[in-house]
Amino acid sequence: MTIKQTLASAASDLTAMIRTRVALFGLELSIETSRLLGLLALACATLMFGLLAVLIFSLFVVTFFWDTPHRMLAIGLLGSAYAIAALLFMTVLCRRVKNREMPFQATLQELERDAHMFSRFKQRALNGQEEDRDANQKDGW
Repeated sequence: MTIKQTLASAASDLTAMIRTRVALFGLELSIETSRLLGLLALACATLMFGLLAVLIFSLFVVTFFWDTPHRMLAIGLLGSAYAIAALLFMTVLCRRVKNREMPFQATLQELERDAHMFSRFKQRALNGQEEDRDANQKDGW
């Protein structure tokens, strides 16, 4: 096999490898986008209906206690309960953001394997050059 054929074969393999990695990245990007949009829609719907429920419940409690001397206590307890709930949800949200999975994990793994493979090829090439140099020195070249 000539050098030209070897280079053409290597270029073809490299192009195929890059094409595969780009296709994998595109697929993962599509999956991540769809997952994110689904989560966003679900979060918006949950937020809207949760706020409506809290509003109606608050109006019910305040109306129920309006004619009693405990109406300010009822309003204060409701506000405190909502503040505690907000802090709990914020804590859970922060924890999930910190512990989320790395996006494009499969693409990163493939690129890591490629880098490892190229470093092995480079090491073999360097070892081969040293062996050639040693052999040439022994032969008197």
